[in-house]
Amino acid sequence: MRILVIADMHGYIDEVSEFFRKIDASGFDLIISPGDFTDMFNQPPGFSQTHIADLMMQKLIAYNTPLVCLPGNHDPYEIIDLFREYGVNIHGKHREIKGESFVGWGGALTHFGTAFEPSEEETKASLDALSERVKKGDFTLILHNPPHGTDADLTISGEHVGSKAIREFVDRMHPKLVISAHIHEARGVSKLGDITIFNPGPFYAGCYGVIEIDGKNVKCECKKVELDV
Repeated sequence: MRILVIADMHGYIDEVSEFFRKIDASGFDLIISPGDFTDMFNQPPGFSQTHIADLMMQKLIAYNTPLVCLPGNHDPYEIIDLFREYGVNIHGKHREIKGESFVGWGGALTHFGTAFEPSEEETKASLDALSERVKKGDFTLILHNPPHGTDADLTISGEHVGSKAIREFVDRMHPKLVISAHIHEARGVSKLGDITIFNPGPFYAGCYGVIEIDGKNVKCECKKVELDV
């Protein structure tokens, strides 16, 4: 299975079309977008965050490739209804796609009071419920907020800001791949034991990711394209 990952778009609508003009999306089996479709502090006059998210969704769906999405901390809670309407929601859900198992959890607790910030208690309860739907060691976990104490949640200041509830779930259920976003400077491929953790970097900077899954073999690659941002 070949997967395209686009994260942290932060409302850059026009750049989505430019991006797809510069890469060939036809060779992918799935597109994953793990949150921050919009930006609380970057809204064109006359547009709500929900309007911007809807425009983003229409652009992504236009490429006729299976798509799954979850919210980032900047996204309004109403974005879940939009995901459901388009049939792409994976927040708090389990999906089987072309023989591969995926579960997802969006949002992130921050110090900034952003829009979509589920508590650690809610995160733990939801992930505990999802653990009953997957086989230990044989699924992909899609997140906005990375697991605590990993390369993926390390900020430029040297602080680990990820979720401890997510880390507990990862340690217990051992996904073969963790896809995260949120921490823009934590772009890259890292390991937690033999678990691959992948942050493709922020789309608004031209970053994206390519994943190839063949059974339990996982290969992740950070890529970049020049966008006129």
